[in-house]
Amino acid sequence: MKATLIEITTRENLRRAQAQCSRHISAIYFPFSIHTQLEDSFPESPVRVFVYPNLSHPKMFFMFKNNEYIKPTLALAQVSGTSMNRLELIDLINEFRTRVFGAKRQPHLVIAEEHLIKMYGVAMRLSSSDWTNNDLRLSLFYMTESQKHLALATPLPNVPKGYYYDEIDPIGEAEIVNNTWKHAGAGDLEQTMAKLMRLPSSCVRYNGKPVAFEMIDPAGFFNNQFVFEDHRRKGLGNAVEMDLIHKTLSIGFVPFKTVAKDNKIVLDASIANKLWTMWSDEDGNAKTIVFQTWHCE
Repeated sequence: MKATLIEITTRENLRRAQAQCSRHISAIYFPFSIHTQLEDSFPESPVRVFVYPNLSHPKMFFMFKNNEYIKPTLALAQVSGTSMNRLELIDLINEFRTRVFGAKRQPHLVIAEEHLIKMYGVAMRLSSSDWTNNDLRLSLFYMTESQKHLALATPLPNVPKGYYYDEIDPIGEAEIVNNTWKHAGAGDLEQTMAKLMRLPSSCVRYNGKPVAFEMIDPAGFFNNQFVFEDHRRKGLGNAVEMDLIHKTLSIGFVPFKTVAKDNKIVLDASIANKLWTMWSDEDGNAKTIVFQTWHCE
């Protein structure tokens, strides 16, 4: 193993890493995560950040979240405009896994751009043949500076008569929110409760009950937008999203979200929305983010 990761441990260097990552859409998951570590604003997911080869001239960032309630989360990001040798990248992945897991064989989630996920899979299978994985392929949407200004100048949508904006009760209503998320698993109820207690969220109610909602994940992305069937086609999904956009911008962060590649209705609506930009390559082709879950057989 030749490559050597540098773990970023001081508050000063974490802020430097946060500033570096803020310049690159490829590292969009890092700034808010580093913020939660610096401010201790989401203690249920402590963060470790690594850089290669150094913080002055980074090529790669790696992040480990040792989540209290759900499986650990790993994130990989390559700085735009840099190149990496494949063998070098595999060495880095192996070193990263050793430094965060040691000898433990632990189920985990990896978030990265598609080409990095492919190399992560190679590294995993070179280390052992009894790992299995599931992939969720997504498009990433973010806001440019002009879109942020436009969003701030756009008032919240009026909701139909009888509906009103409110907050979700983290204790009494976390289960309602969690039960609507198709990817929910062990520990997600507790994680949802922590998200609603500590991070921005949005809700629209009708007759006192939450009928539309959306929240932010500790990595900063918009999470679990949902409208109950009887209340759809009334603009409530757009309403909670705009409310969450305003709340995210008010705390100084860039709103961003992912949409599953096979969710054509939401994908087309997001592409058409003047407030969102889809992350694409120089030829205009949508880039792919993968949420990859690993289990040991």
